[in-house]
Amino acid sequence: MADYAAGYIGTCTEGAGGKARGIYSFVMNTATGVIEDFRLAAESANPSWLVLSPGGKFLYAANETASFEGRSGSGGISAFAAGEDGGLVFLNSRRSGGRHPCHLAVNREGDCLVAANYSSGVISVFPLDERGFLGDCVQTLRLAGKGPVADRQEKAHAHSFMFDKDYRYGFACDLGSDRIMTYRFERGASSPLLPADPPFFEAAPGAGPRHGIFFPSGTFAYCLNELSSTVDVLRYDLNGRLKKIQSVSTLPPKKGKGVSSIAAAVRISSDGRFLYVSNRGHDSISLFKIKKSGVLEFVEASPSGGKHPRDFIMDPEGGFLIALNRDSDNIVIFGINRSTGRLKKLREYPALSPVSIVFR
Repeated sequence: MADYAAGYIGTCTEGAGGKARGIYSFVMNTATGVIEDFRLAAESANPSWLVLSPGGKFLYAANETASFEGRSGSGGISAFAAGEDGGLVFLNSRRSGGRHPCHLAVNREGDCLVAANYSSGVISVFPLDERGFLGDCVQTLRLAGKGPVADRQEKAHAHSFMFDKDYRYGFACDLGSDRIMTYRFERGASSPLLPADPPFFEAAPGAGPRHGIFFPSGTFAYCLNELSSTVDVLRYDLNGRLKKIQSVSTLPPKKGKGVSSIAAAVRISSDGRFLYVSNRGHDSISLFKIKKSGVLEFVEASPSGGKHPRDFIMDPEGGFLIALNRDSDNIVIFGINRSTGRLKKLREYPALSPVSIVFR
């Protein structure tokens, strides 16, 4: 459809803010930013993170629970076929290999999925077949370590996983140990994630690495630290090595002082000029200008239009930003000034406990 883009929203169905029923589909008019045809696409248990296969034919959801399909000790991963009308057809599911899976990543060829299991501190790997089905887990990596924040870093907490630009290396953000673990990725191997040298990048004590994202060129990475509300700018040499060149606060230099807040999501604009971060507590979306050297310059923090902005995304055309406010049960549409990156609130819609969003 010309001027339209379809997507999916994952929600909380249990726990904090859990009011929804599963995964919802929507259509956005990319000329006006208007959301149309918002509806339940599939019932699913606490689908807190969504990821699409390359090409968008299949959708995978992390069922962030401590038990799954009647068995305790593990959450789940669910696979769906994505229909042209936005509907989802359930394919199959697997236990995730640990409690509370909160992030998924799929490789470039779409035949491997990696899950980060937060409460268990476990990274698990699953094969995907050409029909989109999940195979049995082929590898489990248990992280170790702890940090100085006693109530959040008492042990390892795997929070996300990302591949580099060439899919030669993979990186797991461990909020508990203040490390980004590094692995060589060998597609098709019986154990695809192999030890790398060096084995990890070490963040500042108490930082709490949550999510990472690579600059389009692959030469820089940005690690969002949840507990310290900072972004580490990392130079990447394409061979698994990360070196910090800057660390900046995600909160305004003056108004952010003394505010209890934790960082949530990080995205880069499609033109690579701007980086955005969501702040829960301060309830804002922070904007940074990305300089040629890769370092960041803080521009502004805009109110997210609700409480607890867990995730956000830019539409495929880059003209709008959609913020998901979990605790106020709404999604907010912002227009993006393409020259400055600044946001302007346009409209909002009700949505029960939204926490993850993808565009097809």
